[in-house]
Amino acid sequence: MDPTVRTCWVISDGRRGIENQALGLAEAASRIEALDIQCYLIENGKAFTAASPRLQFALKSNPIDYGLPKVLPDLAIGCGRQAIAPLLAIKKTSPSVFTAYVQDPRIGPDNFDVVFAPQHDTLTGSNVEVMIGSPNRITNTLMIAQTLNFTQKLEALPMPRVAMLIGGPSKTHKFSKSNHAAHLDAARHALSSGYSLLITVSRRTPTSILKDYKLLASDHQNVWLYDGEGENPYYAFLGGADIILATEDSTNMLTEACATGKTVFRLPMSGQPSKFDTLYNELQNRCNVARFSGNFTGKPYEPLLETPRAATQLWAHFHRRGAVVN
Repeated sequence: MDPTVRTCWVISDGRRGIENQALGLAEAASRIEALDIQCYLIENGKAFTAASPRLQFALKSNPIDYGLPKVLPDLAIGCGRQAIAPLLAIKKTSPSVFTAYVQDPRIGPDNFDVVFAPQHDTLTGSNVEVMIGSPNRITNTLMIAQTLNFTQKLEALPMPRVAMLIGGPSKTHKFSKSNHAAHLDAARHALSSGYSLLITVSRRTPTSILKDYKLLASDHQNVWLYDGEGENPYYAFLGGADIILATEDSTNMLTEACATGKTVFRLPMSGQPSKFDTLYNELQNRCNVARFSGNFTGKPYEPLLETPRAATQLWAHFHRRGAVVN
């Protein structure tokens, strides 16, 4: 390893949707200035996990308490609630480490050098950078590489193709029977309109819903369902699709879809989305993302490149802090 290259830790609880936000930001930052990126998963018992980040930090105030190495990095980027206490521990042990947090930490942003929060969270502060949605790993290079990796299976699915990104119930969204019926209708409409289907589900997708998609896939040769088993073709789906339909519960899936520059529609979910309505409006204004109504034609837009913009802001905060320290 080149000693002149800065080290960067990506800290999360290991959930794909959480880790990819911090990792995507780190990868984008490394394309501006070289970084040696190392990912660390925080694993705690149920009782400790349920405790507030402040209490976690009071109980474990040393980075090694979280399984982190003794030699600390130049930068540490965390995402998700379980990353907060480790970032606080790193900063306490070595104030020179530059710490960045992705999402609203629900504690003072001044506990970190910079915070990247979704615009719809309405977080403010001198070191808070807001963005539409969340950081992601989407690049043309990644999508092309993954599409080529799954070329043989994709070639068996005639173009044009629709990718369906199916999430699940959350604190703000419910997956009602009518929602599921509407999603299945959209899938069948795509098939009857001459599209092949690339369907992926999340860890939150109910088993009963996954079962129906398995039946759909078994009845049609031009349906590829990824149910979580085997190598994940998610980025190949984004790269190989012409149209993307994403359920409304997931900020990640919606903004990742918009980062492709392809036509994107929302699939309805029930519940009380509250602040998500702000996100939907942002995506409609910026990327022409509307609820799917049966028409696969969308207005063109420039890809949503919020992650590279956030990476530029990260380095600006990093060098600004260095200038103050010096």
